[in-house]
Amino acid sequence: RVFGRAAAQRPTSAAVAAAASAARWQDAVGATATSLPTWVSSAAEASRGGSHRGAASKAGAAEEDEPTYASGDLSGYKVFHLQEPYELSTGGVLPELKIAYETWGELNANRDNVILLQCGMSASSHACSHAGNPAKGWWEDFIGPGKPLDTRIFFVICTNNLGGCYGSSGPSSIDPRDGRRYGSRFPRFEVYDQVAAQFRLLDYLGINRLHACVGSSLGGMQSVCAAARFPERVGKFVSISACAKSFPGSMAFRHAQRTAIMQDPAWNNGDYYDSNLPAN
Repeated sequence: RVFGRAAAQRPTSAAVAAAASAARWQDAVGATATSLPTWVSSAAEASRGGSHRGAASKAGAAEEDEPTYASGDLSGYKVFHLQEPYELSTGGVLPELKIAYETWGELNANRDNVILLQCGMSASSHACSHAGNPAKGWWEDFIGPGKPLDTRIFFVICTNNLGGCYGSSGPSSIDPRDGRRYGSRFPRFEVYDQVAAQFRLLDYLGINRLHACVGSSLGGMQSVCAAARFPERVGKFVSISACAKSFPGSMAFRHAQRTAIMQDPAWNNGDYYDSNLPAN
């Protein structure tokens, strides 16, 4: 899995390529150069004319395992529960909406120091440890005092995406109309629907405007979408290892991934929750 890798601690080629953007976080989210990991600073220096090979070599010496995005202890999140029908842009309707979220830092009196962290496709809302769940999160090295998302300054919110199934409404959720899991009956949705659900959460929290949206991979696409669809509510955005639209090569790759899943003997058209889970 590569979701979020550009912003992870492991210095892959994608991460090094994204480092120049990370170095400019000072403008976007108030990070200082010293708050960035060493390999990011080195790669950013290389992007300004230094030795790219040297930066990659230094990075390799400190290589670490990729973060775990959705396993281990995923408890400690809160849930925004909209107890009324929620219409999607595709025409589908959910009888209710649940969005799991976690927060770090303190909301200021003006409620304008908020950063919405938008995660990759397979990630939970547990981006960083906190009192409710001390387990390390998938962006542990980037959230906290003195780090790029500095919790001495900012109030950081991260949600589990709509469809994510780690506390938010998704195919594994129970349909309140019949007490069965949605499975294949869960309506199709788009990136915009994920973003719109996040902004319904912001409405619930009384947050009218974000200081910034920050996201990588699918989250980076959400950040672009949020800035385009809600320009009056997004001050700045940081999009890492993402794009504004999918191109044929990307679509073909995703098709191959979906096909591998759907060819599993236990797939059962997506209605596998009451029997053996797909192994692939």
